[in-house]
Amino acid sequence: MYKSLLCWRYLRHRYIALASVVSVMLGVATMIVVNSVMAGFADKMRSRLHGVLADVIVESYDLDGFWNHQEVMARINEVAGKDILAMAPTMETFGLAKWTVNGHPFTRQVQIIGIQPAERAKTGDFAEFLYENKEATEREKPVNMPPSFEITQKVKRNRPAGRFLEGEPENSPFEHLVNQQIEQEVSDNGTIIGFAVGHIHFDGKDVPIAPPGTKIGLVFPAAGAKPKPGYDDFTVVGFFKSGMSEYDSSHVYVPLERLQAMRLLGDGQGKGAVNQIQVKAKPGANLDKLAAKLQTALEGLRPMFFKVSTWEQKQGPLLSAVAVEQSILNILLFFIIAVAGFGILAIFSMIVVEKTRDIGVLKALGASSAGIRQIFLGYGLALGIVGSGVGMLGGLLFVWKINAIEGWLSRVTGRKVFDDGIYYFSSIPTLVEPMTVAWIVGGALFIAVVASIWPAHRASKLRPVQALRFE
Repeated sequence: MYKSLLCWRYLRHRYIALASVVSVMLGVATMIVVNSVMAGFADKMRSRLHGVLADVIVESYDLDGFWNHQEVMARINEVAGKDILAMAPTMETFGLAKWTVNGHPFTRQVQIIGIQPAERAKTGDFAEFLYENKEATEREKPVNMPPSFEITQKVKRNRPAGRFLEGEPENSPFEHLVNQQIEQEVSDNGTIIGFAVGHIHFDGKDVPIAPPGTKIGLVFPAAGAKPKPGYDDFTVVGFFKSGMSEYDSSHVYVPLERLQAMRLLGDGQGKGAVNQIQVKAKPGANLDKLAAKLQTALEGLRPMFFKVSTWEQKQGPLLSAVAVEQSILNILLFFIIAVAGFGILAIFSMIVVEKTRDIGVLKALGASSAGIRQIFLGYGLALGIVGSGVGMLGGLLFVWKINAIEGWLSRVTGRKVFDDGIYYFSSIPTLVEPMTVAWIVGGALFIAVVASIWPAHRASKLRPVQALRFE
């Protein structure tokens, strides 16, 4: 009983120990906040990467691809049909996009992707990432558009010629002439471009430089023994916005059949080459085993030609870099709690010296060495519990209100702390993982107890006569 009373009394009246409590509190709170934000970013990034890519990607090493994709898809169904929901053939190649902005030519390097929109939407979140145009001053979520390359009347009217009809009554005498002009300005082929391809982030706003209706020329390598550049015109019908700048600043989606024909890899009758097949697996399927099974099966079809990867393997370097960064950051932040441990060690050593007489009295009254040791170990545990408990509550509260705090800091400093134009997140993403919080709090308690072992052992070895000799 006396051990608990002394621990409680020391905790209430030894204000020097507050330094250790504050150190533990700050260390625990910092680690919880950083881990929650890092986990939130990682979760958002994984979700968006997975949305862009299907569960499993079958691709050829040859950029010109393979003509027998129907046979390949049949082989995939044959060996793993029970684990597959959907497949979508795809043609990817590099290229250049060129269009006019305010009367001046504008060129960008892009990744041109030929797809069948409805099929591609079945293999991932492609449809969820498609948006119609929105004004640069608007910050609300733009309106989703269907997965289609159809050039609607709304898109056509967005051309300069179409603006002459604004405010004009229906069937006006100018309508026929304007529609003829629009048909000359608009290509027959639609394209969906990355949001960052068609916009420039300037002064906190997304300024469109290629709104729907814009005519874009695409240059890409055609197939052949001596490859020559292919060229075709397309009309922007919408935007692709995944939130990953790597994709939003480079992806340009076009009709698969048109890209095959222009690259001289199509016969004009619906048959052509592709260099990728996106595979959507059923929920619960083991993607690594599925990819290995497909790799073996396709090797029998054509050796050393196909590469089968899961979406995680495809983005392995990026995901690994985030995981390594998070681990290193955790190690560095854990030193904050380790510093608090050294503070507990120093403070307890001072208390042992200061309380030498009290320790002697307790031993003279019959207290055992184990009892004295438990007083200081209990005191260290109490400091750890208070510090980690307050730190945990403070950290979770900070995470809960982090966007409000970010807004307040932005107003105070006069600059945006979290620029959603850079990260494409409307708010700071957070994810609190109970197991992570548990090991942070447990680690803080462990350090507090370990730091009090040596002072506790030293106090327990004091003899009553030696402790009282000079009192």
